[in-house]
Amino acid sequence: MNVRISILVLLTVAVVLCAALAASAEEPRHEMRFGINGGIYPTGAVGPDAFRAIHRRLDELGMVWLRHPGRGSSWAEVEPEKGKWDWSRLDGALLENRHPWLFEVWGQVGTAYPFKGDFSRRHLAGLARDGGRKAVMDYIKAHQVDLSDAAQRADAEHYVKTFVRRYRDRVRYWEIGNEGISSPDRFEIVKCTYQWVKEVHPEARVVVTAPAGDDDTTYRKGLHTFDRLMARGMGRYFDIGNVHYYGRAGDDLDARLEKRYDEYKAILDRHAAAKPIWVTETSTSSDPRSLLSGVSSEQTQARHVVQRAVVLFGRGAEKVFWHDYRATYADNKFYQCNLVDPKTGKPKPACYTFKLLVSKLGSFRSVRRITAGTSRVYRFVNPDGSCVFVAWGRAATTIDLRGHVATPKVMLTHIVEDGGSLPERETADAGRIPISPSPLFVEER
Repeated sequence: MNVRISILVLLTVAVVLCAALAASAEEPRHEMRFGINGGIYPTGAVGPDAFRAIHRRLDELGMVWLRHPGRGSSWAEVEPEKGKWDWSRLDGALLENRHPWLFEVWGQVGTAYPFKGDFSRRHLAGLARDGGRKAVMDYIKAHQVDLSDAAQRADAEHYVKTFVRRYRDRVRYWEIGNEGISSPDRFEIVKCTYQWVKEVHPEARVVVTAPAGDDDTTYRKGLHTFDRLMARGMGRYFDIGNVHYYGRAGDDLDARLEKRYDEYKAILDRHAAAKPIWVTETSTSSDPRSLLSGVSSEQTQARHVVQRAVVLFGRGAEKVFWHDYRATYADNKFYQCNLVDPKTGKPKPACYTFKLLVSKLGSFRSVRRITAGTSRVYRFVNPDGSCVFVAWGRAATTIDLRGHVATPKVMLTHIVEDGGSLPERETADAGRIPISPSPLFVEER
């Protein structure tokens, strides 16, 4: 009897352990928290050597998530003629590096139907030459796929399933488009894409398209649309929520980030949709007269690399992606949001600061804000149990962390925001740590 009981106990323990290991493999609790988005690979032909050189530069940032490699990923580019596929750029981007990917099923420019319009680069370049980027976007919107048309619906299903099937061994997280899906029925696009992805890749996690705003009015309109779609039951057709919020630089940016995030989460809560939230786009331009960010600088951008991520993580975001890596251009509102110079490829201070941020908090386990008021101090706990504090304030002051650290002295690491590529470090008394508008990392010494 004792032997039988022992065997039963061992079998029970084995089952529990196997289930725990399977759950761990299914959903790693402490994986990379940061990502970069857009312009990862330059326009034009990129051969194997060029791809490898880009991958090496990406590796230097740490194993961050990648999202949207650049041109070559929209339906019209992947399937330029019905039944004829071009995987050359995507294979080079997706299959030849080690980074985790969040990939947009439709590409970044909506759900255009490629077989009733001319989406060749030559035609789109002509539209841009005559009417600017707006003319290109208007053309794309005018040719959105209509899922009420049986032929278009069949083509769309074949495209999505072919796309996901090709990369399912490399990509697990799929995003339904980018931002405003402006097809005749946005709900139907989300529903069908989710179902098609899951049919081919049941283990996939699907990220819903994001309400977006470079200003609060546009963002609130997106939230209103999202709320109406959730009321129709859209929550059944995605696994992860998605926010894009930029906002202009200013003293109240931290509070606005919190408010916009909370507004999105309130919609999920109102519709009983317990979903993790990823912020797959946020950033500040370094352009002194940015249309997106207002008055800014490389120094401001470097500070916001830390502040945006830390504030959003503090509200509960699971991952935060910086937009973008390289490909911004002068007639675009996102000009100079990139981490590296779009012409020379030289890293900006924001790039070195992003690398520092990833090295300190890349796979953190938990975060909590431990101050109120205008000074912000956040306590991050990493998987190994170590703590890293991130602190800044609107003005120069001091903070006391003696109740939070075990050593009388602490190590301070400053971000890179001016010249150079390496952060400066110094020690300070735990009871009198100087902070300023420039974020600071604080660790036990």
